[in-house]
Amino acid sequence: MKLRLAVLAVAVLIAWGLKRHYADARADDLAWILSPTARVVGVMAGTTFAPEPGEGYLSRDRMFVIEKACAGINFMIAAFAMLVVALRHRIRSPLSGACVLVVSLVVSYSTAVLVNAGRIGLAMWLATHPVAVSRLSAAEMHRLEGVVVYFGGLVLLYEVVQRLEGRTLWVGWRLPLAVYYTVALAVPLANGASRSGGFLAHALVVLLVPPVLIVLGRGVCAAVHALAIRVQYRGPLRPASAIETPRLSVGWGTIYPLSRRAYVCPEHWRPRRPRPVRRRHREPRE
Repeated sequence: MKLRLAVLAVAVLIAWGLKRHYADARADDLAWILSPTARVVGVMAGTTFAPEPGEGYLSRDRMFVIEKACAGINFMIAAFAMLVVALRHRIRSPLSGACVLVVSLVVSYSTAVLVNAGRIGLAMWLATHPVAVSRLSAAEMHRLEGVVVYFGGLVLLYEVVQRLEGRTLWVGWRLPLAVYYTVALAVPLANGASRSGGFLAHALVVLLVPPVLIVLGRGVCAAVHALAIRVQYRGPLRPASAIETPRLSVGWGTIYPLSRRAYVCPEHWRPRRPRPVRRRHREPRE
Protein backbone atom coordinates (compact mmCIF):
# COMPACT_ATOMS: atom_id res chain seq x y z
CA MET A 1 0.00 0.00 0.00
CA LYS A 2 2.79 2.44 0.89
CA LEU A 3 4.65 1.56 -2.30
CA ARG A 4 1.59 2.28 -4.43
CA LEU A 5 1.03 5.59 -2.68
CA ALA A 6 4.67 6.50 -3.32
CA VAL A 7 4.32 5.66 -7.03
CA LEU A 8 1.12 7.70 -7.25
CA ALA A 9 2.93 10.61 -5.57
CA VAL A 10 5.72 10.38 -8.17
CA ALA A 11 3.06 10.32 -10.92
CA VAL A 12 1.52 13.50 -9.50
CA LEU A 13 4.95 15.17 -9.53
CA ILE A 14 5.50 14.13 -13.15
CA ALA A 15 2.09 15.49 -14.14
CA TRP A 16 2.80 18.75 -12.31
CA GLY A 17 6.19 19.01 -14.04
CA LEU A 18 4.55 18.55 -17.47
CA LYS A 19 1.95 21.18 -16.65
CA ARG A 20 4.62 23.61 -15.42
CA HIS A 21 6.76 23.00 -18.49
CA TYR A 22 3.78 23.64 -20.78
CA ALA A 23 2.90 26.88 -18.98
CA ASP A 24 6.42 28.31 -19.23
CA ALA A 25 7.42 26.91 -22.64
CA ARG A 26 7.29 28.58 -26.01
CA ALA A 27 6.21 26.89 -29.21
CA ASP A 28 9.83 26.06 -30.07
CA ASP A 29 10.27 24.33 -26.70
CA LEU A 30 7.36 21.99 -27.47
CA ALA A 31 8.85 20.60 -30.66
CA TRP A 32 9.09 17.16 -28.97
CA ILE A 33 5.29 16.85 -29.28
CA LEU A 34 4.39 19.42 -31.95
CA SER A 35 6.74 17.98 -34.54
CA PRO A 36 5.33 14.39 -34.60
CA THR A 37 1.80 15.78 -34.37
CA ALA A 38 2.44 17.99 -37.42
CA ARG A 39 3.81 15.01 -39.34
CA VAL A 40 0.77 12.85 -38.60
CA VAL A 41 -1.62 15.69 -39.48
CA GLY A 42 0.29 16.26 -42.72
CA VAL A 43 -0.14 12.61 -43.68
CA MET A 44 -3.85 12.70 -42.81
CA ALA A 45 -4.57 15.97 -44.61
CA GLY A 46 -2.19 15.47 -47.53
CA THR A 47 -0.16 18.60 -46.81
CA THR A 48 3.20 19.64 -45.39
CA PHE A 49 3.85 21.56 -42.19
CA ALA A 50 7.06 23.56 -41.93
CA PRO A 51 8.43 24.88 -38.63
CA GLU A 52 7.97 28.60 -38.06
CA PRO A 53 10.23 30.07 -35.33
CA GLY A 54 8.16 31.34 -32.43
CA GLU A 55 4.86 30.27 -34.01
CA GLY A 56 4.76 26.50 -34.41
CA TYR A 57 4.24 24.57 -37.64
CA LEU A 58 2.62 26.19 -40.68
CA SER A 59 0.93 24.66 -43.71
CA ARG A 60 1.19 27.34 -46.40
CA ASP A 61 -1.20 25.72 -48.86
CA ARG A 62 -3.90 25.30 -46.17
CA MET A 63 -2.94 28.45 -44.21
CA PHE A 64 -3.20 26.52 -40.97
CA VAL A 65 -0.89 26.85 -37.96
CA ILE A 66 -0.28 24.21 -35.30
CA GLU A 67 0.72 26.39 -32.37
CA LYS A 68 1.37 25.93 -28.66
CA ALA A 69 -2.33 25.65 -27.80
CA CYS A 70 -2.57 22.63 -30.14
CA ALA A 71 0.11 20.63 -28.33
CA GLY A 72 -2.33 18.40 -26.40
CA ILE A 73 -0.30 18.44 -23.19
CA ASN A 74 -3.43 18.44 -21.02
CA PHE A 75 -4.67 15.28 -22.75
CA MET A 76 -1.27 13.67 -22.25
CA ILE A 77 -1.38 14.49 -18.53
CA ALA A 78 -4.93 13.09 -18.24
CA ALA A 79 -3.98 9.90 -20.10
CA PHE A 80 -0.84 9.47 -17.99
CA ALA A 81 -2.74 9.86 -14.71
CA MET A 82 -5.49 7.49 -15.85
CA LEU A 83 -3.02 4.80 -16.91
CA VAL A 84 -1.12 4.95 -13.62
CA VAL A 85 -4.35 4.54 -11.66
CA ALA A 86 -5.61 1.77 -13.96
CA LEU A 87 -2.32 -0.18 -13.67
CA ARG A 88 -1.76 0.35 -9.95
CA HIS A 89 -2.52 -3.31 -9.23
CA ARG A 90 0.70 -4.24 -11.05
CA ILE A 91 2.85 -2.29 -8.58
CA ARG A 92 4.42 -4.96 -6.36
CA SER A 93 8.02 -3.76 -6.14
CA PRO A 94 10.01 -0.58 -6.86
CA LEU A 95 11.00 -2.00 -10.25
CA SER A 96 7.42 -2.76 -11.23
CA GLY A 97 6.39 0.71 -10.06
CA ALA A 98 9.05 2.29 -12.27
CA CYS A 99 7.87 0.15 -15.20
CA VAL A 100 4.27 1.31 -14.66
CA LEU A 101 5.40 4.95 -14.70
CA VAL A 102 7.54 4.52 -17.83
CA VAL A 103 4.92 2.55 -19.74
CA SER A 104 2.19 5.02 -18.77
CA LEU A 105 4.34 7.96 -19.87
CA VAL A 106 5.25 6.42 -23.24
CA VAL A 107 1.71 5.26 -24.00
CA SER A 108 0.19 8.59 -22.98
CA TYR A 109 2.68 10.44 -25.20
CA SER A 110 1.92 8.24 -28.22
CA THR A 111 -1.82 8.45 -27.63
CA ALA A 112 -1.67 12.23 -27.24
CA VAL A 113 0.09 12.57 -30.59
CA LEU A 114 -2.47 10.37 -32.39
CA VAL A 115 -5.59 11.79 -30.72
CA ASN A 116 -4.41 15.38 -31.06
CA ALA A 117 -3.55 14.81 -34.71
CA GLY A 118 -7.05 13.44 -35.26
CA ARG A 119 -8.54 16.49 -33.57
CA ILE A 120 -6.48 18.90 -35.68
CA GLY A 121 -7.32 16.97 -38.85
CA LEU A 122 -11.02 17.17 -37.97
CA ALA A 123 -10.66 20.91 -37.31
CA MET A 124 -9.05 21.38 -40.73
CA TRP A 125 -11.86 19.44 -42.38
CA LEU A 126 -14.51 21.50 -40.58
CA ALA A 127 -12.74 24.68 -41.65
CA THR A 128 -13.16 23.73 -45.32
CA HIS A 129 -16.58 22.08 -44.86
CA PRO A 130 -18.49 24.29 -42.41
CA VAL A 131 -21.38 22.58 -40.67
CA ALA A 132 -24.32 24.66 -39.50
CA VAL A 133 -25.29 23.39 -36.05
CA SER A 134 -27.98 25.46 -34.33
CA ARG A 135 -26.36 28.82 -33.61
CA LEU A 136 -22.91 27.46 -32.73
CA SER A 137 -20.08 29.82 -33.53
CA ALA A 138 -16.68 28.69 -34.77
CA ALA A 139 -15.18 28.94 -31.28
CA GLU A 140 -18.05 26.99 -29.71
CA MET A 141 -17.79 24.32 -32.40
CA HIS A 142 -14.05 24.10 -31.77
CA ARG A 143 -14.65 23.68 -28.02
CA LEU A 144 -17.31 21.02 -28.57
CA GLU A 145 -15.07 19.15 -30.97
CA GLY A 146 -12.21 19.17 -28.47
CA VAL A 147 -14.36 17.80 -25.63
CA VAL A 148 -15.75 15.01 -27.81
CA VAL A 149 -12.39 13.95 -29.23
CA TYR A 150 -10.39 14.18 -26.00
CA PHE A 151 -12.92 12.49 -23.73
CA GLY A 152 -13.62 9.87 -26.38
CA GLY A 153 -9.89 9.24 -26.66
CA LEU A 154 -9.60 8.72 -22.90
CA VAL A 155 -12.48 6.23 -22.87
CA LEU A 156 -11.08 4.38 -25.87
CA LEU A 157 -7.62 4.19 -24.28
CA TYR A 158 -9.11 2.90 -21.03
CA GLU A 159 -11.06 0.22 -22.90
CA VAL A 160 -7.92 -0.93 -24.73
CA VAL A 161 -6.06 -1.21 -21.42
CA GLN A 162 -8.95 -3.13 -19.86
CA ARG A 163 -9.04 -5.61 -22.73
CA LEU A 164 -5.28 -6.13 -22.60
CA GLU A 165 -5.59 -6.70 -18.85
CA GLY A 166 -8.28 -9.30 -19.44
CA ARG A 167 -10.90 -7.52 -17.39
CA THR A 168 -14.59 -6.87 -17.94
CA LEU A 169 -15.21 -6.00 -21.58
CA TRP A 170 -17.70 -3.20 -21.00
CA VAL A 171 -17.52 0.53 -21.54
CA GLY A 172 -15.64 1.96 -18.58
CA TRP A 173 -16.38 5.62 -17.94
CA ARG A 174 -15.93 6.36 -14.24
CA LEU A 175 -12.15 6.66 -14.21
CA PRO A 176 -11.85 8.55 -17.55
CA LEU A 177 -14.64 10.91 -16.46
CA ALA A 178 -13.03 11.61 -13.08
CA VAL A 179 -9.61 12.24 -14.66
CA TYR A 180 -11.07 14.43 -17.40
CA TYR A 181 -13.04 16.55 -14.94
CA THR A 182 -9.95 16.92 -12.77
CA VAL A 183 -7.70 18.08 -15.62
CA ALA A 184 -10.29 20.17 -17.48
CA LEU A 185 -12.09 21.76 -14.51
CA ALA A 186 -10.47 21.24 -11.11
CA VAL A 187 -6.94 22.25 -12.11
CA PRO A 188 -8.01 25.43 -13.97
CA LEU A 189 -10.23 26.39 -11.05
CA ALA A 190 -7.31 25.95 -8.66
CA ASN A 191 -5.22 28.22 -10.89
CA GLY A 192 -7.85 30.97 -10.81
CA ALA A 193 -9.36 30.41 -14.24
CA SER A 194 -12.85 31.24 -12.90
CA ARG A 195 -11.94 34.94 -13.09
CA SER A 196 -11.93 34.84 -16.88
CA GLY A 197 -15.19 35.55 -18.63
CA GLY A 198 -15.23 32.55 -20.96
CA PHE A 199 -14.60 29.90 -18.30
CA LEU A 200 -18.28 29.49 -17.46
CA ALA A 201 -19.20 28.55 -21.02
CA HIS A 202 -16.22 26.20 -21.15
CA ALA A 203 -17.22 24.58 -17.84
CA LEU A 204 -20.80 24.03 -19.00
CA VAL A 205 -19.65 22.25 -22.16
CA VAL A 206 -17.14 20.13 -20.22
CA LEU A 207 -19.76 19.17 -17.63
CA LEU A 208 -22.61 18.34 -20.01
CA VAL A 209 -21.02 16.76 -23.07
CA PRO A 210 -19.24 13.74 -21.46
CA PRO A 211 -22.43 12.37 -19.77
CA VAL A 212 -24.24 12.64 -23.11
CA LEU A 213 -21.41 10.73 -24.80
CA ILE A 214 -21.58 8.08 -22.06
CA VAL A 215 -25.31 7.54 -22.58
CA LEU A 216 -24.88 7.36 -26.36
CA GLY A 217 -21.94 4.98 -26.02
CA ARG A 218 -23.79 2.64 -23.69
CA GLY A 219 -26.78 2.62 -26.02
CA VAL A 220 -24.65 1.82 -29.06
CA CYS A 221 -22.83 -0.98 -27.18
CA ALA A 222 -26.14 -2.43 -25.99
CA ALA A 223 -27.50 -2.39 -29.55
CA VAL A 224 -24.34 -4.02 -30.94
CA HIS A 225 -24.39 -6.73 -28.26
CA ALA A 226 -28.07 -7.44 -28.86
CA LEU A 227 -27.43 -7.66 -32.61
CA ALA A 228 -24.51 -10.01 -32.03
CA ILE A 229 -26.65 -12.28 -29.87
CA ARG A 230 -29.41 -12.23 -32.50
CA VAL A 231 -26.92 -13.22 -35.19
CA GLN A 232 -25.44 -15.87 -32.89
CA TYR A 233 -28.77 -17.57 -32.29
CA ARG A 234 -30.24 -16.60 -35.68
CA GLY A 235 -33.50 -15.43 -34.26
CA PRO A 236 -35.12 -12.61 -32.31
CA LEU A 237 -34.55 -12.41 -28.59
CA ARG A 238 -37.59 -13.38 -26.57
CA PRO A 239 -38.59 -11.13 -23.66
CA ALA A 240 -38.54 -14.11 -21.30
CA SER A 241 -35.02 -15.10 -22.32
CA ALA A 242 -32.37 -15.51 -19.61
CA ILE A 243 -30.03 -13.29 -21.63
CA GLU A 244 -30.24 -9.63 -20.75
CA THR A 245 -29.00 -6.70 -22.78
CA PRO A 246 -26.65 -4.89 -22.24
CA ARG A 247 -24.58 -7.07 -19.86
CA LEU A 248 -25.90 -10.28 -21.38
CA SER A 249 -25.96 -11.98 -17.99
CA VAL A 250 -27.15 -15.51 -17.47
CA GLY A 251 -27.51 -17.48 -14.30
CA TRP A 252 -24.00 -18.94 -14.32
CA GLY A 253 -21.88 -16.40 -16.15
CA THR A 254 -21.71 -13.49 -18.59
CA ILE A 255 -21.73 -13.95 -22.35
CA TYR A 256 -19.57 -11.64 -24.45
CA PRO A 257 -20.43 -12.22 -28.12
CA LEU A 258 -17.32 -10.60 -29.57
CA SER A 259 -16.85 -13.33 -32.17
CA ARG A 260 -19.10 -15.85 -33.87
CA ARG A 261 -18.91 -18.07 -30.79
CA ALA A 262 -20.20 -16.70 -27.52
CA TYR A 263 -18.19 -17.67 -24.49
CA VAL A 264 -18.54 -17.37 -20.75
CA CYS A 265 -16.23 -15.05 -18.83
CA PRO A 266 -14.47 -17.16 -16.19
CA GLU A 267 -14.42 -14.37 -13.63
CA HIS A 268 -18.21 -14.65 -13.33
CA TRP A 269 -18.27 -18.44 -13.28
CA ARG A 270 -19.33 -20.07 -10.06
CA PRO A 271 -18.89 -23.81 -9.66
CA ARG A 272 -21.97 -25.71 -8.73
CA ARG A 273 -22.05 -27.43 -5.41
CA PRO A 274 -22.38 -31.20 -5.62
CA ARG A 275 -25.72 -32.46 -4.52
CA PRO A 276 -25.64 -34.54 -1.35
CA VAL A 277 -26.30 -38.19 -1.93
CA ARG A 278 -29.25 -39.40 0.06
CA ARG A 279 -29.03 -42.96 1.14
CA ARG A 280 -32.08 -44.83 2.17
CA HIS A 281 -31.90 -46.57 5.48
CA ARG A 282 -33.00 -50.15 5.16
CA GLU A 283 -33.83 -52.26 8.14
CA PRO A 284 -32.04 -55.58 8.28
CA ARG A 285 -34.14 -58.60 7.36
CA GLU A 286 -34.99 -61.06 10.11
